[in-house]
Amino acid sequence: MYLVIGGSGFIGVNFSKFLLENDYDFKNYDIKKSKFLPDKVETIVGDIRDKNRLSKSMNGCETVFHLATVPPSLRLSRNEIYDIDVNGTKNVLEASEKNNIKRVVFTSSASHVYGLIDKKLCPIKESCNLNPINEYGKNRVISEELCKKASKNNKFKTIILRLSMVLGPYNFDPILVENIISLLKNKRVIIAGDGKEKAQSIHVNDVNTALLACGEISEKLLPQNLILNISGEEVSSINGFINQLKSITNSKSKITHLPFFLAKGLVLIAWWSGRTNIHPSYLNLMSQDQFFDISKAKNILNWKPEYSTKKALEDTIEFMRRDNQ
Repeated sequence: MYLVIGGSGFIGVNFSKFLLENDYDFKNYDIKKSKFLPDKVETIVGDIRDKNRLSKSMNGCETVFHLATVPPSLRLSRNEIYDIDVNGTKNVLEASEKNNIKRVVFTSSASHVYGLIDKKLCPIKESCNLNPINEYGKNRVISEELCKKASKNNKFKTIILRLSMVLGPYNFDPILVENIISLLKNKRVIIAGDGKEKAQSIHVNDVNTALLACGEISEKLLPQNLILNISGEEVSSINGFINQLKSITNSKSKITHLPFFLAKGLVLIAWWSGRTNIHPSYLNLMSQDQFFDISKAKNILNWKPEYSTKKALEDTIEFMRRDNQ
């Protein structure tokens, strides 16, 4: 049996529905049950910081998928974010040891843990030095280290998936939401800099198959700790990404390029005044090329992404249109 921690979040809802549709035995652990989850999905309501309840939820499970996290857009205190992201991960690992879990799969963020890098290193390999630029990225790096340490000291194995930007239904990422809403309303869209920086994304359905591959792969093929980049195949500029969004939404929005320092200043003001949920640090990540080498995941998991960026954007927009009706 699988336990999906954070199964009421964006990736968690998609993965839970995927497991349900394919008749896998699993249960969800989260602070609440998502309205998007079918009634058939068993949800244990609990906080990742409640170690005893978390431990009890693992009864009868062999593999734990740790998807829970606090995105930068949530306006929680630094201490609370650390408590959820880092101490929460520590609780997952300690509870897994107590319950004789065989495998823990942890989702990290490729863009945030690699941070600012020399574009000559693209496509980025898993061996690249980590350079997180915000609290979220730092907490992901610390949590990765906890996973690696736990796998060395205990009997269970850990798999760390560094995901690129994930697209698809049930996604409420502020960069997507705010830009898509502007496009749907034919409002001006602002791009920081010239928009030529290259990046990658992935359809959440491809994340589903990567997660499942982590749960299904033979123990014999797994090292004690495994780190994998998970991303789509396509590399696109920010201009290309926005133009695809504009085409899909049939938007008449005008695209305005602002000097990077000016755009960053405007986002800072908007963030602190509560007019945007886009964390200012995102602009730093968007100011550089950042795309990833996924050959290791292909070889070890026998996995590859199947969905195009266009399809991922279409499915994201279709959901947002439905949800805002």
